[in-house]
Order: sequence, then structure tokens, then C-alpha cells
Amino acid sequence: MNGSSYEINTNGDILSQNQQKGWWTIGLINGQYKYMTAETFGYKLNANGASLKKKQLWTLEPSNTGESVIYLKSHLGRYLSVDSFGNVLCESEDRDAGSRFQISIADDNSGRWALKNEQRGYFLGGTPEKLTCTAKAPGKGEFWSVHLAARPQVNLRSVGRKRFAHLSESQDEIHVDANIPWGEDTLFTLEFRADEEGRYALHTCNNK
Repeated sequence: MNGSSYEINTNGDILSQNQQKGWWTIGLINGQYKYMTAETFGYKLNANGASLKKKQLWTLEPSNTGESVIYLKSHLGRYLSVDSFGNVLCESEDRDAGSRFQISIADDNSGRWALKNEQRGYFLGGTPEKLTCTAKAPGKGEFWSVHLAARPQVNLRSVGRKRFAHLSESQDEIHVDANIPWGEDTLFTLEFRADEEGRYALHTCNNK
């Protein structure tokens, strides 16, 4: 597998019972390797979580209008939003104009996200004490690594060859020549690695 582009198709049930297709349960990690957190009491927000637990879980909901807009909902069922004064809140059970965010991908190949509030035009950042939305351009404090809450299984399809990747019969190579993604040898498991700058590893069905 080299020198080509690949599409990822997810398999398996990584959605909770109450989630819809296209929604993802994620954690967001800032440049200090701390998770965005919604505290249980007082709707307090910060970026102080040391690991991915209940308070660090966010549901990413895409806009149902076809726009490139997402919403983030906390474990309390409240939407992350920014008011007209730039305060970051997470109190409303309903979507509103202040809860619309656009995703920008870092150009350093890290895969990190910058979240721009559509209404304010500023980027979301976080400190151990609070979340902020005051940066006109994303810096280190406004980029977030995405930690999928589940370990989804995926298929890999070569865009150029229009074939799927699979583990070879000898189980020591990956071949990209399958017409359809059939069988466990075409399944790859995504593993988040926080100690490698939030990158993901791919495991084959033999766990290598």
C-alpha cells in the first residue's frame, strides 16, 4: 500500500442506540493534550480532561441541510454554542445560530481540526479553566485532535485502482486487488494513539 489515495468505509455498529447515521461520538484534544470537558454541574466548560471519559464525550451532528456545518452536543444533551459577546456556552437543548461550527483541517498533515463558529467568525480554543472563541485565525490553542470514542472497523478502497485492500493469505502483506470488501481479511481496525500526537494506527484481522 503506497503512493495512492484511499477511501475509508466504516463497518460495524459504532453508533449508540439514540444516534443517527452520520453522527459520531468523539473526544477533542487540544495542544496541551487535554480533552474538551463539559462538567456535570453548572454547565461549566474547560479543556482539562486527562482521558476520554463520560464528561469528555461529544456527539458530532452534521447539519441536515447539506451545508458543511456541524453541531457538538455534550453528554448532558446540551449544544456547544457561542453568544453575541463571544462567551462559549453549553446550556441549550436546541440548536441555534450560535451553535453552528465549520471544520478546517490543519495543513501540517496532522489531521487536527480547527472549529470556526459560523456566527462569530472566530475559532474555538480551550484552557484548563474555560473554552474561548476569540481567535481570528487558528493557532496552536485552536487546533484539536479527534479521538473516536469507538474503535471502528473500516474497509480501504484505492481511489486510483478502484480495488479494496485486504490481508494476504500469508498474513504478512496488504494487497489492493479485491473487487468487493468481503471477509474479515478486508477489515481494518482504527486505533487512536494519544502518545503519537493523536494519530491513528490500522490493525489487520490478525491484530498486526
